[in-house]
Amino acid sequence: MPIRPRRAAVAATAAALGFVPIAAFAAVPPPPTPPQPLPSAVDVLDPSYEPQTTCDQVTKPGVADFATLMSTHYNRLSYGTVRPCQSDDSQHYDGRALDWMLNAGNAADKEIADAVTTWLTKPVNGVYGANARRFGIMFIVWNHKVWKAYRNPETWSTYTGAVPHTDHIHFSFFWDGACKRTSWWTGVALKTWSAAKCSTATGPLVSVDTEFTKYKDTVLKPGATGAAVTLAQKNLPGVTVDGDYGPQTTAAVRKFQTKWSLNVNGWVNKGVWNQMERLQYPLIKYRTTTVLRSGMTGQAVKDAQRALRVTQDGEFGSSTLAAVKRVQGKYRIAQTGVIRALTWAALDEELRSRMRQAEFDRELERALS
Repeated sequence: MPIRPRRAAVAATAAALGFVPIAAFAAVPPPPTPPQPLPSAVDVLDPSYEPQTTCDQVTKPGVADFATLMSTHYNRLSYGTVRPCQSDDSQHYDGRALDWMLNAGNAADKEIADAVTTWLTKPVNGVYGANARRFGIMFIVWNHKVWKAYRNPETWSTYTGAVPHTDHIHFSFFWDGACKRTSWWTGVALKTWSAAKCSTATGPLVSVDTEFTKYKDTVLKPGATGAAVTLAQKNLPGVTVDGDYGPQTTAAVRKFQTKWSLNVNGWVNKGVWNQMERLQYPLIKYRTTTVLRSGMTGQAVKDAQRALRVTQDGEFGSSTLAAVKRVQGKYRIAQTGVIRALTWAALDEELRSRMRQAEFDRELERALS
């Protein structure tokens, strides 16, 4: 069955953002078989929601294996997991969430999605959501509805979030499920729950260097090829990103140099690299020049507050201090409340994540129109 144009556009957008390509559909098969016999007991339930508290953009093993299992078993291969961290709470930011791309407007997709969500949440021997608990699933959102393992698991509730989840099923996992400590994988039912993380990240999640740093002394001219050319092309509007410095790239570089009052020669040099970097990292000018702490005032404070999403009054008060510490914890930086180079880098990432989310929203809107 051919993919309808609207769905093809969504699939193309998803693929461009790192999702696995979509496949053709088939009849709904029975549920998957566990890798080993399941115990008669069901895993103990964590009685509360486990929020995202750290930024760790690595898909956790239980999420990765669940995604592989479901997508291959049902021949629906399009899904996404981690996303750039922002200031809200999302298991996509710590590797505990999966978006499985099934469309409620497509009869075959909807049949699969309804069968899977029913299988996961239905009662087994009187235990609602028994299969979801064996995977350590915390909640599911699908087609305007939400199911929560930790609250009224016997029913689905109306979902009122901004995204109706009609083009994908969202799964968020408890840490036990994300870390593959549950019975679907082990064959042994958990008797006690744990929120212990299985993080793969070490040290700060940002660096004072950027992707431009190592190329600052590299001069690119027409005829050049390679990774440096690719990076430059990604930062030149309307240029095909192919790693080949041809006439189109040369013209785009000249236009860029003219716009930003640089020497116009069609070459990518330190001036061009620096300007590209400044556009991508608006706060980079502060990394080596400015340290901020409580009680200080001025434009740098106001710029930091914009990234922190607090009132931009230019005064480093208690609310700004608390926000700085939250961001430092999110990016695994010592929570001193003082803004130095690494924290400036983290604040730039906050701004960049919002830029990327806005770009994703625009692309998705164009694909759906």
